[in-house]
Amino acid sequence: MKASSRSFLYTSLAAVLALSWTVAEPVPAWAQDDEEGEAGEQETAEEGGQTAPAEPAAPAAEEPASPIPGWFRFDLDAFGPQFWFGATHKVGSIALASDVYLYGTFAELDLGVALTFGNLVLTPMVGVEFDFATYDVSSLIAPQLFTTYIKDKWYFDSWIQVFFDSPFVDDTQDLFYFRAFLVYKLFENFGVGPQVEVSYLINESVDGAGDDGLSSLPIGAQFNVGYGKNSTLGIFLGYDTQYEGDNTGIAGRFTFIQTW
Repeated sequence: MKASSRSFLYTSLAAVLALSWTVAEPVPAWAQDDEEGEAGEQETAEEGGQTAPAEPAAPAAEEPASPIPGWFRFDLDAFGPQFWFGATHKVGSIALASDVYLYGTFAELDLGVALTFGNLVLTPMVGVEFDFATYDVSSLIAPQLFTTYIKDKWYFDSWIQVFFDSPFVDDTQDLFYFRAFLVYKLFENFGVGPQVEVSYLINESVDGAGDDGLSSLPIGAQFNVGYGKNSTLGIFLGYDTQYEGDNTGIAGRFTFIQTW
């Protein structure tokens, strides 16, 4: 896979990826259904000419929470559908975060730790990517750092990643990737805010000099919409300021995230 395409393959949301914040912090309000309110007005029954409250209904049995918090994520952008699966396992006092990323014949495994400091979650990770069509390793993704901050109506999410493709695949370039958005919850199930993504090629290709440096810089808006209990639809729409083609230069992706 060419490194220049990574800017679209590795970008979230509602969060994700987000990835590790979904298992270390409460799900944002726009990703949840409203909590059931108190029971409606008590029914009454006439007894001896008097009105008495009916017996309250027994509360519905709730399913026990999963001992292993996890999440599923689906992305669709210019490079087609991508699937993510992730979870956090408690190993002693360590929150071990892991995820699997699937795209075409490529599969990536990431491992790291989720470090929680109040509303701030830092998740450093290391990943390796396999191309099962070529029977080989295709990339080392390290270092990686995912940062989320959730407080009141604000949600901040950022990714920092470095992709080393050149040691494994000929005629490819290595890539530094950064993404960040800041979403403000306008309503109970709707948030919006600015987003920026940066793709920077950190080495020249074998074709010669002049093709390293900034390759993509989409700037736009992120929309997060509640889509049911613990579910979020994230929409990023923007303009790639580095686009030089004949079309409009619109960049974006649709993301669906489910946590449990």
